[in-house]
Amino acid sequence: MNKIIWMYWHQGFDQAPQVVSPCVQQWKNLHSDWKIHLLDQNNVNEFAEPLAIKKKTLENMTLAHRSDLIRTQLLIKYGGVWVDPTCFPIQKLDSWLPENMQSGFFFFYKPGRGRIISNWFIAAEKNNLVLKALYDALIAYWNNNNFNNLGRPDTFFEKQLNRLVNRNLVFPKLWFTFFFTKVLKVYPYMVYHFMLYQLISKRKDIKQQFEKMPKQAAESTHHLQRAGMMKVLNLDIKEIIDEGKVPMFKLTWKTHQNKIPQNSNLAYLFNQKKKR
Repeated sequence: MNKIIWMYWHQGFDQAPQVVSPCVQQWKNLHSDWKIHLLDQNNVNEFAEPLAIKKKTLENMTLAHRSDLIRTQLLIKYGGVWVDPTCFPIQKLDSWLPENMQSGFFFFYKPGRGRIISNWFIAAEKNNLVLKALYDALIAYWNNNNFNNLGRPDTFFEKQLNRLVNRNLVFPKLWFTFFFTKVLKVYPYMVYHFMLYQLISKRKDIKQQFEKMPKQAAESTHHLQRAGMMKVLNLDIKEIIDEGKVPMFKLTWKTHQNKIPQNSNLAYLFNQKKKR
């Protein structure tokens, strides 16, 4: 796998929230021998090809869904690691990732009852079969359908529909049926995750590759966020950080405080200078 790390903040990293800068710096601290590309709306096209999606659809797609396609395309074209810039690494990639790359790709596993993977961190070899199939399926999905909820917030009915359908791994297959795509004309926010499971269910070659991927639970990477980033330092969180028990923490930029409290979980994390 090429030693490349891809990060993207649409408005530019100088405009990113306060959580982002320490995360980016830690990736640099731990990975001086990796090439790190910090992408935004102004330089992303230096690496990514224009998305082959109908103009009107592309203009109305959310930034999150466009980003899903950009990250997948970059990994297919160049390989390496995509990581959201709200992730703070605890361990060096070289210390844990190679042993998890038997399938030529890696996702953290089962972040929720309806999702088989997280896509805020993806590692892949160049031209990976699974990512290519996923990318092609998503491009076709956006091009072959005209969704009523594209470019606007979901209605009350659509929100209830998501709650009803997204309750396990099997029910979300309904999103790809004729009734949902052509009659209701609605798509789910987690379409990336559901589409991958759809491919695993339908294609033996992709299922075999996914089964070979070591299953490292996504749950552990959310410990700090669930404990409360701005809350007083939790002893369990301190132990996880001190002993490097997880590869990284997935954080969120959506905080209600302008300053990080000095005695908080997040402040303790950001003050760690250790290289593992």
